[in-house]
This record gives sequence, structure tokens and C-alpha cells, in this order.
Amino acid sequence: FGIGIVWGVLDYTPQKYASTQPFLVLFFAFYLLIPLLFARRQPAGRRDFIDGCLIFGMPLVAFSLQAGLMEGRRMPLAFCALGLGALYAALAWWLRRRKDYQVLSQAYALLAVGFATLAVPLALSAQATACVFALEGAALVWLGLRQQRRLPQFAGLALQLAAAAAYAIGLENTSALPTYDDSMFANAIFMGALLIALAGFASAWAYRQR
Repeated sequence: FGIGIVWGVLDYTPQKYASTQPFLVLFFAFYLLIPLLFARRQPAGRRDFIDGCLIFGMPLVAFSLQAGLMEGRRMPLAFCALGLGALYAALAWWLRRRKDYQVLSQAYALLAVGFATLAVPLALSAQATACVFALEGAALVWLGLRQQRRLPQFAGLALQLAAAAAYAIGLENTSALPTYDDSMFANAIFMGALLIALAGFASAWAYRQR
């Protein structure tokens, strides 16, 4: 992924989309299968030990790269988010029926809800990076609390703070602000702030439950 990002920044052009998109899909498939195969090889009772960076970080990076490939194409990117939500929902449903995969199933369910929710502001605006970081941060906080590990908790909280800061900085661009004739709620500025706030409330609720 690092090599791909460097190449994309230095050499990617829209004319190379047809040959670049299959590689991104292939890498996504590889790193989607790795946690499943790893859990399958573990003895019963240890299949709930999952890697938060691989589970939550991989789709964050892959979707951010997808947004770069589809720059300016809001609706196709929204459908990509919906597709990812459906994929993770199917995985969560499939694993839910297996006793030793409950944490992995719940993690995929969180990703399904996150990507499905993300499709809403994407359909209104392509500037959804802050929402991605906030939702993934909330998921990392939940996972850290579930596994009683501090590093995912701190990483998740840092992601949410970074998302809020990026959102605030983005508001300085007055051209991105809704005009007087925009809908009160169905606009990218409102939905972005709502998702960041919901991520914060979800983290607070997770801490309160623990």
C-alpha cells in the first residue's frame, strides 16, 4: 500500500485508471482474507484475537485510495461505500453463526454500519476523509476496550481528534459551506459534523459500558 501511494502521488493519471483499479481490488481482497485465514488456523478459544490495524486500518487505506482514483466522482464513490458495507455485513452475518468468531463478526458489523453511513455524505460531497477517520477511530476504541489493550484505544481517540481538526480546518474553505438555499440537514457540512459527533458519542458509550 505504501509503494502504491508513493507511485500514485508521483505518477498516477486518470488515463491509468483501468489498469490501476484491478490492483487495488486485488490487494483489498488479499488483506481481507488474511484475518479470516489466520483466525481459522487458530485453536478454538483464540479465534477472537484479531489485529485492529489490519481489520480497521486496511479498509481505511483502501477506501482512501479509491477516493483518490475517483476524485470528483461523488456518486460512484458513494456506491463503493455501500458495496463495502454490504460485503462486511455479509461477512458479519456469516461469522455470527460461528461461536468462536464473535469479535471478528462484531468488528465486521461495525465496518458495515460505518461504510453504509459514510455513503450518505459521500453522495453529497467527496470530502469525507474526516468522517472515515472518525468512524474508524470509534471502531478502534471499541476493539481496544473489548480486548483490554490501550494502544488501539489511544489510536482510535487520536484518529477522532485528527478528524475533528481536519473538519474544522476544512470549514475555512468558504466555498465548501452550504448556501442559504441548501437543505438544512441534507448537506455535506451537516452530515460530516454529525458523523464525527456520533463517533465521539459511540466511544463515550463504549467507555461507559466498560
